[in-house]
Amino acid sequence: MAFTGCVDGDRAQQYLEMANLNVETAVGLFMEHQHQGNTSASSQIGDALNDVRAPDRTRTMRLMDDVMTANHHFAEMDDQDIVMNAFSNVDARAAVNAAVAVAASADDASSKDNDQEAKSEDVAGSLSTMFAAPSHLIHKGGGFQGARAVAKDARRWLLVNLQSDSEFSCHALNRDVWRDELVENLIREGFIFWQAMDDSQDGRTYAERYKVFEFPHIAIIDPRTGRSMWKKEGWNQVKPFTSENFAEMAMDFCSRHSFDKEPLPPPKKSTISNNANGERKRPFMNESEHMKVAMAASLRNSNEDIDNDEDEYIMEDDDDGKEVQCLGTQKQTIEEKQQTIEEKKQTSIQRLLSIIVGDEPAAGARIQLRMPDATKLIRKFETNDDVNTIYAFVAQNNEDAKKGKEFMLMAGFPPKSLMGDINKSIESCGLNGQAVTVRWKD
Repeated sequence: MAFTGCVDGDRAQQYLEMANLNVETAVGLFMEHQHQGNTSASSQIGDALNDVRAPDRTRTMRLMDDVMTANHHFAEMDDQDIVMNAFSNVDARAAVNAAVAVAASADDASSKDNDQEAKSEDVAGSLSTMFAAPSHLIHKGGGFQGARAVAKDARRWLLVNLQSDSEFSCHALNRDVWRDELVENLIREGFIFWQAMDDSQDGRTYAERYKVFEFPHIAIIDPRTGRSMWKKEGWNQVKPFTSENFAEMAMDFCSRHSFDKEPLPPPKKSTISNNANGERKRPFMNESEHMKVAMAASLRNSNEDIDNDEDEYIMEDDDDGKEVQCLGTQKQTIEEKQQTIEEKKQTSIQRLLSIIVGDEPAAGARIQLRMPDATKLIRKFETNDDVNTIYAFVAQNNEDAKKGKEFMLMAGFPPKSLMGDINKSIESCGLNGQAVTVRWKD
């Protein structure tokens, strides 16, 4: 190591191992490699210096908004300022790019906010439309009394709906019931519809008069008398009032009531009250009223005496020599009429039970029968069969009818009795695909 000038012991050890521990051979190998390394390094350095190209020409650039301003600015700048601004231009361009990016992101955010606001407005608009009152069905003008007058002239029932804005069931009623297609058709055909809020003047007057306690409130009013014929109020979403419920109720109501009949009289209020001891006391009556009560009691006693002696028939002569029937004979006449009616009933039921209805055809007029016990029967009939066949089918498939209980069939809206069309064909009456309601006669 003193001869070669090598100061690295590990490197000297490697050369000795390469020369198989021969010192001379190891020294020769070291000196040979040392000379080649210096030559290659020098040559590599020289080649690297020969490959270096000349520097590029220096250029300066600047972003300017106005060309005239730029020329004036360059005229006032010296060479050193131009060189310094060449480096500052890089930062300016980056700042411009960053500003453009920020502006673009701000525009995107603004457009997103506008889109979100538009969507919110669309949602709010759709909700307000969804729960809005059915203005196309509601009678406008004149309030409750105006709607009642129109219903009376049109011979239609007055349908009233009183709502409260704080009850969601009222809004659900607008959405789910009044906008149903079947319900709309039923209202247009048989009702005049009046709707009001509970905080309006007409709403408060109606609620006070008809004793409304819960909302929503639905009622059917007879416009001739102003009497409430049917009402329902205060349901919830657990057991809601659906469009099917209303349609069934409306058809049932119209089948039971008609403008061809006299309006029902208002219920009589009892004039008998209780005294301080809890005993019922009679109202004060004058002398003539006492005489009327005594005569009525006397007539009742006479009727009871005659009823106890059914074999006694008294014939008396009046001043003109004409015979006058007493109560016993009149009672017998009523019993005979009732017996005749019962015989006619039995004859009618027996006639229906004797009609051969036949098997259900594969194709024909499909009719849905709604029985009095709320069950539904669906059957097909021949289109040329008469309506009497439907009567016979009902009589033969109901136990009460078999025993003689009278019934009637009603179809259409407003529902009308099919008794007048009993000899017409099913096709000519337009019953194919219709629902026919079976009602017991009172």
